[in-house]
Amino acid sequence: MAPVAGGLPKELLPVGGKPLLQWTLEEAAAAGLERAVIVTSPDKPHIAEFLSHRPHATPRLSVSLVVQPRPRGLGDALTCARAITARDDIAVLLPDNLFGGGPAIAAVLDAFRRTGLSCVLIAAIPAAGAAGQGATGRARCRPRSDGLWDVLAVAEKAPAEPSTLTPIGRWVFDATLFERFERLRARLPAGAELDDVPVLQELATEGRLVGVPLAGRFFDVGLPTGYRDALAALT
Repeated sequence: MAPVAGGLPKELLPVGGKPLLQWTLEEAAAAGLERAVIVTSPDKPHIAEFLSHRPHATPRLSVSLVVQPRPRGLGDALTCARAITARDDIAVLLPDNLFGGGPAIAAVLDAFRRTGLSCVLIAAIPAAGAAGQGATGRARCRPRSDGLWDVLAVAEKAPAEPSTLTPIGRWVFDATLFERFERLRARLPAGAELDDVPVLQELATEGRLVGVPLAGRFFDVGLPTGYRDALAALT
């Protein structure tokens, strides 16, 4: 995204007159969330500056910032927020996944409250949309009677393919999941990234991961093609 973003963090790229991060904060607030913890990089001071001057579009959402010292994977980024979130349940929203329509995280929160299990949003990659999506972990799912899916397995991330069912950037879990991340971290070679996929795989193997079918379209705005698609659809 560097040629598109220039020196701006991709989280602050505008779509429809709003930075991507603002879209994400508004989605969280619309779903009834009251507190957001943003995990960022020390190389992105623009994000802290944006938050200090952000529009008052989400007055009921308190926002705090924590820094991930080095880019060591999404799982590592999530554990950076552990001290602030304490024993609370966690909703994860990745700003480089953008959705049209209502708040995508709301359906995942509802599924979590109904099942008591970790829940992740699942998208079906259409044939026309594979080029606009990044690497994904193909999910094998079984329909449930309540309209959700049992996620039976999650593969390692690979280039998106048409008709792939894949977990995307909206996830809800309880605080005990941090212990899973720490156990996995302890087994990693020195300097290796702590990703989210191994934890999803572990939960799926244990029958403790529920998939929430995506209703509507999403845009992987972490890629130039996906960003252009979002501009065309949401501007």
